[in-house]
Amino acid sequence: MNIQSFYKIAALILGALFFISCSKDDNFEIPPSGYVNQTRYYVKYEVSFNTQHVNTVKSISFATENGTESIKFTDWTKTKNWEGTYGPVGKDFKASIRCDVENYSYSSVIHARIYLSREKEPFVIKAEGEGEYSLSLQTNIDF
Repeated sequence: MNIQSFYKIAALILGALFFISCSKDDNFEIPPSGYVNQTRYYVKYEVSFNTQHVNTVKSISFATENGTESIKFTDWTKTKNWEGTYGPVGKDFKASIRCDVENYSYSSVIHARIYLSREKEPFVIKAEGEGEYSLSLQTNIDF
């Protein structure tokens, strides 16, 4: 066997190996053990209290990834703004918030919003409302 025949046979074998080893179906990654491909969502709450009297107690209860949390403001201001972002949460999460003004013998206005975000996308308003002394909002993740 001469050297030219050897090179031809070697080139044919290498070419066959190249075409056999490469296919469209091989473009996948094997996920690590225990990996769950779940989309992450985030929830942001915004609340604005505006009262005519400085001696009012303002309270908020809201859903987070760790359950329900509550905040009570007992400061002496007429206006109080609050916002909080929580997550990640799953697609089955129900975002909810309840806002109350205690000692409401005077006029008050509560304005609240619930925003949702998927992964790194911008937040979108999913629920908004206004009330005098009490306000409840809720929304489900639907995207």
